[in-house]
Amino acid sequence: MRTSDRPWRGAGALVAALVAGLVVAVPGAAHAAQQPNWAMSNPAKRVTTDSKQPHQEITTGDAKIGAWRDDKHHIGKSYFTFDITRFKGTQLFTANLRTPEKAANDCAKPRTTQLWVVQPPKKITWAHQPWESSKIEPSPNQDCVSPAVTWNVAEPIRKALEKGRTEITFVLRIAEQFQGKVEYGRTYDPAAVLSTTFNTPPGTPTDLKIDIHDCDGTTRFVPSLTPRVKATLHDADPGSGLTGRLAFWPVDAPEQRVEVEAPFPGAGVVDTLFPEGMVKDGGTYAFAVRTEDGFANSDWSAPCQFTADVTAPAAPKISSTTYQENGGPPGDGGQGLPGEFTFDANGAQDVVAFTYEGIGVPYGRVNADAPGGKATITVTPDRDGPLYVQVQSIDRAGIRSDSTTYRFWVRTTSPRVQTPLMSLGTPGAFVLTATQDGATRFVYQIDGGAEQTVPVGEDQKGRFTLTYTDPGPERHALKVWTVNAAGVRSGVANSSFTVDQLRPEVETDPWSGIVGQKRTITVTPRQNGVVSYVYKIGDDPEQHLPAAQDGSLTFEHTPTAKGFYDVLVASVNGAGVRSGWGESAIEADAPAPTVTSTDYRYEPGGAPGQAGTFTFSSPRLPVVSYRYRFDDEPWQTTTGTQVQWAPKKPGYHYLYVRGVMDTGLESDEQSYMFQVKPALPAVTSPQFPDGGPVTARPNVPIEFVVTPALAGSHEVLWYVAFNTPQVVPVGADGKARFTVTMPSSGTFYLTVSSRTPDGVVSGNLERSYSVPQQ
Repeated sequence: MRTSDRPWRGAGALVAALVAGLVVAVPGAAHAAQQPNWAMSNPAKRVTTDSKQPHQEITTGDAKIGAWRDDKHHIGKSYFTFDITRFKGTQLFTANLRTPEKAANDCAKPRTTQLWVVQPPKKITWAHQPWESSKIEPSPNQDCVSPAVTWNVAEPIRKALEKGRTEITFVLRIAEQFQGKVEYGRTYDPAAVLSTTFNTPPGTPTDLKIDIHDCDGTTRFVPSLTPRVKATLHDADPGSGLTGRLAFWPVDAPEQRVEVEAPFPGAGVVDTLFPEGMVKDGGTYAFAVRTEDGFANSDWSAPCQFTADVTAPAAPKISSTTYQENGGPPGDGGQGLPGEFTFDANGAQDVVAFTYEGIGVPYGRVNADAPGGKATITVTPDRDGPLYVQVQSIDRAGIRSDSTTYRFWVRTTSPRVQTPLMSLGTPGAFVLTATQDGATRFVYQIDGGAEQTVPVGEDQKGRFTLTYTDPGPERHALKVWTVNAAGVRSGVANSSFTVDQLRPEVETDPWSGIVGQKRTITVTPRQNGVVSYVYKIGDDPEQHLPAAQDGSLTFEHTPTAKGFYDVLVASVNGAGVRSGWGESAIEADAPAPTVTSTDYRYEPGGAPGQAGTFTFSSPRLPVVSYRYRFDDEPWQTTTGTQVQWAPKKPGYHYLYVRGVMDTGLESDEQSYMFQVKPALPAVTSPQFPDGGPVTARPNVPIEFVVTPALAGSHEVLWYVAFNTPQVVPVGADGKARFTVTMPSSGTFYLTVSSRTPDGVVSGNLERSYSVPQQ
């Protein structure tokens, strides 16, 4: 027995090859066909029979056929049943059954395997073998054991489908004359593979649209001579190549039908325009769509029909029995009085609706009572004076006419309002005059509050009195309208009135100054009979003071903290009426101290480690001490006017100072900037003597001698650019020494500084040196 030692290609690769070959070979496609669908399947049922087990269906193990011997002589066949329901209603292009071989009993003997189609079996055993109806020839294969023994089974599957069958069964066996000979026996993989390519006919298109309308069997009116048409295509098979074909024709001349292939049917959707020049205004047309995949065509869709209408209707007519057209003062109707407006299609028989809008008329749409008919709306003006309504007709295709404008004048019905001059504690009389016919009462609101009513007198007037005794806003909103016996409201009169809050005049002397400076506040009343005052400064609580004999007030205030403070004063008369707040202000500054120094100023001076004296003064504030700090050091306090400080490094430094008064209040902060001059060391080198010559060479140590200028320096820090700083001690002779070795010629940059034990640094001396080539 010999087994297969050759690898075989995956099923996907085999089918892809079959499909690729098929696409080239398919004839008669109207356009580039989409790729055929393909499927691979294993048997839905597999049975091996054995002559030594004549009544058994063997469904496990390898598929042995022909003869084999153990302690007995066996003869067997293998049956493979496939589900072919998927191919019902399709075009089956190819169907290849691959039966991979696993072993041959004797490779010296030729392959005598046969594949037969058997009649639909009920139960398969050696004793009950189904009738073998037709034999299928294999594809040529010279290998002894091959994983690609293939049979063309397309025709028997087609015949089975024609008979309405959902399954087909094949038997794999050895030819009759060799069936009992062991040397001809073979073993097959039970996982036979049926590879197919096929095409499912496409479905009839759906979701047809003409312009913005769904096609539902009715004839639509469309305002275009090249309306847009849409449809959705359907196909059960995946892949590109699907397209649609459209037919266009005049309904009264079907012989003029034009068919075109749909351009660019993206995502299965046809979207195009009616042919240019076919559609005429007033004509009725239709279109239909079918799906094409290059192999088969669907049925045509039901026709979608429309009538073209691109002529705008005539402008409408407008009439009203309440509000006459082009009316003038005093006008008709009135605010709040409804009036009917009738729109007429003006002879345009295809008008189905009207749109309208205007001043005092919100936008709206109303349907005509019949095509070419009329519509009536009710308008209740919310204002008086000249108004208008503008109307357009809309025909059945949605085309709008030119606008017609109807101008009218609405009579004023809002009452007239006479307001008084008012002040706190003094009554004010309001007089209202009705203009609405039949008005029975006035209704008014103040500042949006509760509605109040006043009857309309015989003189068409109404009156009411208001008295404000508590301070509040000076201006108030007043709305007034009338109502007649039928409950109809007039227009609304929007008015306002003012209540003088009698705020006293307040003066502060001086209003701007420093903390601790006394201020005099003088108050002059604006109401009579003032007996006392209430005042408030900043966030302090209210205070009360009696008025002078003449009703005035003078008092003093000394601010104890810096800032800006509102000064509010109200007067109170003998009747207890309190005025509104009179206003003034106090500004209190806390000026920063002055800082001076003869040792350290903005120009560089002094040296690191050298103490300097700094003097503080506060000419405007009575300070008792000073808080100060240098740079980022902690804050310190002194009761004197001078401090000393020794900087630990050269460069810019900052001194911050605040004055402190006996109340603990601090002044603004003074910032004093000064510069410290560096104490740079001296550097010499035998290899770089003053005046030359330079004797430094690559890879030869270069000696440097540093003499610190900073008193008390105990070490020197040095580094060549981009390298780590090094530290060397200062010797008993007051000098520090180190060497630098340069690996090659060129210029290098040396930085040197000195430092004392308590961290005072001199500042950096930077020099460049050039090492010549050897």
